Amino acid sequence: MPARIEVISGFGEKAPAAIYVQTTNKSGQTVRLLLDAGGSLEGLPDKGWNIPDNLDAVLISHDHQDHIGGLPDLDKQIPVYATPQVQPYLPKQLTVQTLPNKGTIEIVGIAVTTGNAGHSFGGVWIHLGIDNGLFYSGDFCKESELFPFDPPPTADIALIDASYGLYDVPQSRSKQAIRHSLSQTQPNLFPVPQSGRALELAMWFHSHSIGNGQDIDNRQGIDNGQRYDNWVLGEDCIQPNAVLTSPKGLFTTYAEQTLVTMTPPPFNDNAHIILCGDPEGFSGDAGRLIDSGHCHVIYTGHLPAHAKTAVANDEAHFIRWNVHPTISDQATLIEELQCSYCLPLFTKINDLSEWQRRLGDTIIDTPIIEY
Repeated sequence: MPARIEVISGFGEKAPAAIYVQTTNKSGQTVRLLLDAGGSLEGLPDKGWNIPDNLDAVLISHDHQDHIGGLPDLDKQIPVYATPQVQPYLPKQLTVQTLPNKGTIEIVGIAVTTGNAGHSFGGVWIHLGIDNGLFYSGDFCKESELFPFDPPPTADIALIDASYGLYDVPQSRSKQAIRHSLSQTQPNLFPVPQSGRALELAMWFHSHSIGNGQDIDNRQGIDNGQRYDNWVLGEDCIQPNAVLTSPKGLFTTYAEQTLVTMTPPPFNDNAHIILCGDPEGFSGDAGRLIDSGHCHVIYTGHLPAHAKTAVANDEAHFIRWNVHPTISDQATLIEELQCSYCLPLFTKINDLSEWQRRLGDTIIDTPIIEY
């Protein structure tokens, strides 16, 4: 079954996700699929890439802007497959079909297997039954205490999230840095993805507001008994009850134990800790509060140009909260997949030999794969 894979966007830089796959199905029919359809990370109307012609279907990994922001440009007749949790965030004019959170369906004669990717609510990795398997991770994380990561089937070719490049600092270090950076005199504003790290950070802060400042399962003791009782979660963010009432398997056992004890208080601009969207600080409560100038701003993810300037001018702070894989977790996934070729996405590959030294000779750095 011959196939051509082209990373239209997302190769060699942090950029919108768009991967084109052309192959033939078991009936010999040519099939053209698009994996994700991302929009600009800088809030620009131009997504920076063009939608291929004659698509048979679009498969969406999760609901973040850099993976769905290009969908308004899509012909509404083309079916778009997404999980039930992602579907509410898609443009209403589209022809939407359901992608399982975990399981296998057939799309245009191609077996498509999905599993939880550990990155966001309802976010999945995607495995196509082409020859010996094509795996696309979307965005994934193996450190989340909220969202599970399901082991994938093996695949000959893997396209994996490498947004952090060769970074290899565990989440425990990030938590320590956040604790030490919190202002005691101003509200601490965290602009966060509404369906991703928002609730996970809320879980973490909440776990420090109960049990004398200790996490529920005592995995993360608090420095000096520090507590974080005064936190709020934006109304635009996924709420505890939305997760708890979703199907089992979309959240971890630890998350269930924590979420049942959480009742987010009403949103308050003066709370000690404020978690709200959007993550880049362009709009929503985060944008409004940044413009007000009365918050201590802590970014934990991708920094658009205005945020980089603010951090450089000491007007905001950056402390990474891992929602993408460290290099160690990339290595673990590659071992699980047993792939022959692996293309890291959403990052610069300045020194291929160093990537191969860290992850093995399976690493390649070409945006087009034909086999």
